[in-house]
Amino acid sequence: MAELIIRTMKETDITQAANIHRQVIREGLGQGTNYDIEDLFVSFINKCPNTCLVAERDKKVAGFVIGCIKEWGFGVERSGWIEMIEVDPKFMGKGIGKKLGEALIRYFKEEKIKEVYTSIKWDSGDLVAFFKSIGFDKSSFINLEYKSD
Repeated sequence: MAELIIRTMKETDITQAANIHRQVIREGLGQGTNYDIEDLFVSFINKCPNTCLVAERDKKVAGFVIGCIKEWGFGVERSGWIEMIEVDPKFMGKGIGKKLGEALIRYFKEEKIKEVYTSIKWDSGDLVAFFKSIGFDKSSFINLEYKSD
């Protein structure tokens, strides 16, 4: 495999990252979208520039991770969050997601963050296995939701 470079996401990466997102959704690994993914990426890059990373292979984006640092909330002090992690389907299974996740966790550790969280659907066995492979386990939190009419 060509050399893989993990670096911060730039606005010039957004189109490629959005295309990966659309492929992942189309592959059935997610549900339909009701948002503009490009706008979401811009928002995260502006808000959390050091926690938005891409994996670059042959000068093309092969995957990305979007994270953020939250300063407080519901009994948790400063913590890291993985909001989204996706790899181009043609590169899945090659360790790119793991390298992205580990790079983001390394950054959180440099920032003295001891707790990192993410949220996934309970029946997403592949994601549970992935996150366990980078050191995650069940947390003491439960997710609650409100659905409007």
